[in-house]
Amino acid sequence: MRRNFILLWIPLVILLVLLFSGCAATRYVPQGKHLLRKNVVHVEKEKEKERKDVSPSVLEPYLRQKPNTTIIFGWKAFLNLYSMSPNTDNGLSRFLRKMGEPPVIFDPVLIEYSKQNIDNYLTTLGYYSNTITDSVAYRNKKATVHYKVTPGKTYTVDSVFLAPANPSLVTLYHATQHQSLVVPGSRLASSLLEEEATRITSVMRNNGYYNFNRTHIAFVADTLTRSNKATLEVHLPGKDTQKVYRIRNIHIFPGYDPIRAVMDSTYLSSMEIHREEGLTYHYEGKSNLRKRVIRNISYLREGDLYDESKVKTTYNRFSNIRLLNSVTFLFDEVPANELPESMPVDTALVDCTIRLSPGNSQGYKLNLEASSNSNGLIGVSPALSYYHKNIFKGGEWLTLGFMGNFQFKLHDPIRSTELGASLSLSFPKMLFPISYKVFKDRVPRTDVSASYSYQSRPEYLRNIASASFGYTWSMGDAYHYTINPVKLKLVKLHNMSPGFLESLNDPFLIDTYKDHLDLGLSSIFYYTSDNSPVHRRSWHYVRLGLESAGNVLSLFNTYMPQDTTGSHTIGGIAYSRYVKTDINTGITFIREKHQLAARLYAGIGVPYGNATSLPLEQMFYAGGANSLRAWQARTVGPGSMPVDSTFTIPNQAGDIRLEVNLEYRFPLFWKLEGALFADAGNIWHLPKPQAVEAGVFRFNTFYKSIAMDVGAGIRLNLDFVILRLDLGMIVRDPVKQAWNPPSQWLKQNNYALQFGVGYPF
Repeated sequence: MRRNFILLWIPLVILLVLLFSGCAATRYVPQGKHLLRKNVVHVEKEKEKERKDVSPSVLEPYLRQKPNTTIIFGWKAFLNLYSMSPNTDNGLSRFLRKMGEPPVIFDPVLIEYSKQNIDNYLTTLGYYSNTITDSVAYRNKKATVHYKVTPGKTYTVDSVFLAPANPSLVTLYHATQHQSLVVPGSRLASSLLEEEATRITSVMRNNGYYNFNRTHIAFVADTLTRSNKATLEVHLPGKDTQKVYRIRNIHIFPGYDPIRAVMDSTYLSSMEIHREEGLTYHYEGKSNLRKRVIRNISYLREGDLYDESKVKTTYNRFSNIRLLNSVTFLFDEVPANELPESMPVDTALVDCTIRLSPGNSQGYKLNLEASSNSNGLIGVSPALSYYHKNIFKGGEWLTLGFMGNFQFKLHDPIRSTELGASLSLSFPKMLFPISYKVFKDRVPRTDVSASYSYQSRPEYLRNIASASFGYTWSMGDAYHYTINPVKLKLVKLHNMSPGFLESLNDPFLIDTYKDHLDLGLSSIFYYTSDNSPVHRRSWHYVRLGLESAGNVLSLFNTYMPQDTTGSHTIGGIAYSRYVKTDINTGITFIREKHQLAARLYAGIGVPYGNATSLPLEQMFYAGGANSLRAWQARTVGPGSMPVDSTFTIPNQAGDIRLEVNLEYRFPLFWKLEGALFADAGNIWHLPKPQAVEAGVFRFNTFYKSIAMDVGAGIRLNLDFVILRLDLGMIVRDPVKQAWNPPSQWLKQNNYALQFGVGYPF
């Protein structure tokens, strides 16, 4: 046994020695050259104050040459892999070089460019006559570059004046001067002046000055009058150089085809033209969007002053209905000979053209998750949905979904089956009187949904019918909200196995397996730092959910009969009363094609009043393709309790869930990506009478029942979809409350394979 254990570790030790070998990193560094080991930036601080806006981490992106990618503790794993490749051109060599990263050869010429970049950046921040020196330390064919940065002199804005200019522009400037970014006491910096120029430009373009741009603004600073002080003068265009523009006509093309417009010279002229409520529509046949919908989405009106903020808002609102491939706004100045004779000389007109190019309004989505553990238990969860983004030609989304969940063992008749169907309809407006003015930037939506689920397990049959009504809206790209003031769910159980309830290892769960009715509300708050579908830079998110049920029904308890347990019932079915909340937050660090992702999930549900336990479908579970990946879904916890032998197919659930996940993703070759991950967490019960102590959450002991796994995965990134296969291995068993040595990681009952679509978090 000891000999086998030693043999198991020999390859791992050899691999670690090779990967951490310092000399191997310079194997492919040419003679007389050096590997760029590290850049070190040191910023000299003033004695009287710290320069918080100038730090090494801020300046490092301006260095022209970067060392090889490091993972942790300075470990250049991909450089080491490249260095392990044989000199001969064979399959192994090509594979290691594709996975690895060639050495970065130190180039002393790039030091001067780096120093110039740093100096330019400091100048934009308002530091002048900066001092930047460098030194290079050589050792073992490696070079470490040290940069010493001493920020130079700064000037403080003493006063701000506006030079004589167009009276109308002067009036607008003074009306918004309280929003100015440059005020007495500000540091004189070109970056700050650029931001102020952008602000002034927006003010003018939002008030009719269509032709106003950045070149019409100039700043003159006097730094000679007083030491370290600057008097700033703002220059705007003079009299009669700028005109106020109004919108004459608005032309809308609801079904614009850009390809036909290029290929067919008669395409635009052959369209049918229709005017309605001050808008001119151009289309072939029937419009794919109702005119009233277009008018409600657009904030532009004929005769209004040109307002760039309304143009941007209208563009965002059209894009937000997710029906259009592209949205284009064009503005054309009306020639002087077409202007009305009565129009003032300081006023002009523009025509607005809005081209809406529709995309595919219908489609299908397929999702699949699968898992298998060392006991031969197989789980498959397919989901198919059909969607129509414009079912009533008003931007309404119709979604029809079908799902399944199958758990079984080969050559074993016992299995668990779940089938479900759902229907949802989303309207691009508030169906009830909530003012549109509240949602200026985005189009709010009203969502109505209904679903049915049939579950067949060896112990019982369960039918679940649910419906909900709510609202979804966004504030900019970062903040997203969902509120469902009405959520209804009815659960009925049938064909329960004789003695099933009495045989449960945890008597606390008995009330979970009963017919019940849920009537309540839910809300979701979601924040993301990057709303793009494909993330190119580091990002983070927070999702907070809150749900409650039974509070409104409890007001009518005096009119309801009670069952034998004392619960109030409606039609012979007890209603549930609980509050449940959860938080899901994560961060992903991205450097080129390498990602380090971390997630924290925490949730708790508390039953009270008419209920002694949470409904089973509201309880938390752990395990599966997006959770603890060494366990299948519902096969871990609560706490240190073993899997309940009452269930032929595991069905572990609890009131509390706590989980953390860490995953490192890296490119391999072609479209394949690799991943190394670790998961930790579990579910628990709240302390209650009759609850088994091993499954109860206690602040001073819960850490003893934490489940942990490690694993590796491979992903096929096809751009439009990511297919994922993960192997998770148990390193800490919550039932045994003990660590598993590596020699046991691939033993029976200690690992699971997970297949999924998309990243796990």
